[in-house]
Amino acid sequence: MEMVLIIAERTRCDEIKRLFPPGMCAFVRAESETEARRKTLDFNFSLVVVDLMLGISASKDISIFASMQDVDTILLVPEDLHTHFASLMLKYGVYVSVFSRESLRAVFGAICVSREKIRKAEEKNKKLLLRLKNEKLITEAKCLLSSKKGLSESEAHSYIERKAMNCRISLTDAAMSIINQLS
Repeated sequence: MEMVLIIAERTRCDEIKRLFPPGMCAFVRAESETEARRKTLDFNFSLVVVDLMLGISASKDISIFASMQDVDTILLVPEDLHTHFASLMLKYGVYVSVFSRESLRAVFGAICVSREKIRKAEEKNKKLLLRLKNEKLITEAKCLLSSKKGLSESEAHSYIERKAMNCRISLTDAAMSIINQLS
């Protein structure tokens, strides 16, 4: 369930809540910039929605602040100001939406797509880092075999592969074993 901070007056907050599908989010409200900053730091929100009706300066400042805390942030603006604020807030990573269910759903959909892309990139990055770590261990073992036992790189690699097969362990575990023995 999404934890959503809505920064708006009480009546406007209720209107904003109705823009979201029922049961999808848990909402917390803040009425001022100071309260919003404190709650943004104290809680782990997945989304912050800021109503421009609080005042242009305060709304911009809290939107930028929330975005800089790595929280997806949506600034709700009147339709006639959408284009201006969309280009202005883009550089801060703040999404801008008109106060309508369709616009908010489109923006929230874009946020979900970007979250999924980030998740996949992080997953791929973890795999690449693990692969790099394993290659580093195998290379280190090869270097030790070359310097301590006088083996060539291909002979050292074959030695590691044989050790892995004979002991029924991975190449990385075989390399780690060699490093522990020879260093």
